[in-house]
Amino acid sequence: MIIKRLDISWATLVVLLLIFVIALYRVPAASWATLGMGPVLEALHAPVRWMQDVSLWFEERRQLQREYTALKRRLEQLAAIIQRTRSLEEENRQLKALLGIANIEGFDWQAAKVLGRSPDTMSQRLLVQTRQADIDDVVVSSEGLVGLVVESGQGYAVVRTILDASLSVPVTLPDSHLAGLVRGQGDELIIDFIPWEEAPGVGDVFVTSGAGGLFPPGIPVARVLRVEPVPGRMYAHVEGQPVAQWRKANWLAIANRHGAGHRP
Repeated sequence: MIIKRLDISWATLVVLLLIFVIALYRVPAASWATLGMGPVLEALHAPVRWMQDVSLWFEERRQLQREYTALKRRLEQLAAIIQRTRSLEEENRQLKALLGIANIEGFDWQAAKVLGRSPDTMSQRLLVQTRQADIDDVVVSSEGLVGLVVESGQGYAVVRTILDASLSVPVTLPDSHLAGLVRGQGDELIIDFIPWEEAPGVGDVFVTSGAGGLFPPGIPVARVLRVEPVPGRMYAHVEGQPVAQWRKANWLAIANRHGAGHRP
């Protein structure tokens, strides 16, 4: 039994040896060397591949950064274009609205672009760009009366608004015989000479009466905020706010009466 087992083991070894010899003759020596050096070469190439991967990652990151910067710049340009478009649309709306007021007969009208606003709450003056203007030319917005020109030069004019304490405007209520006088108080308007028995309601709008010939009639001036009786007096205490929103307006209109002429 032991001899038989030894014969089988020797037979197995002989078969394996024959297979090894056949393989040795069929595979060139160089191939055996390559197979032996494979792990070594793999280990040597690993740092190179790693450096290439890192370099590629940095290059892709730089490319993404450039694309992001270009996209951000484009978005900023588009935002500026949109803002400018909205501003132009608002200016166009204001100019169209000015046409309604500028239809008042007996006056020559011209558009004036607002350049600046006075920070002084009691003075309330505006600087506008205009071709030509005279002292006491009437200035309006698309909503109503703004004030009068108090100074003019080549291409500009200074406007004293109705909130200025030195300016008074004859007014009335539409379809009434009331005759009042609006004067500025820095941040609000006072409407004088309104009898308590005929006092307006809150929200009523006074318009220019045309008395004195300086202001065209029918231009909205003041919206009533408060109405109170004054003990011992026949006139009511009436406070209001300007109808015109010149603090937000980019364009105004200047009126010069026909035949008044312009200063040289």
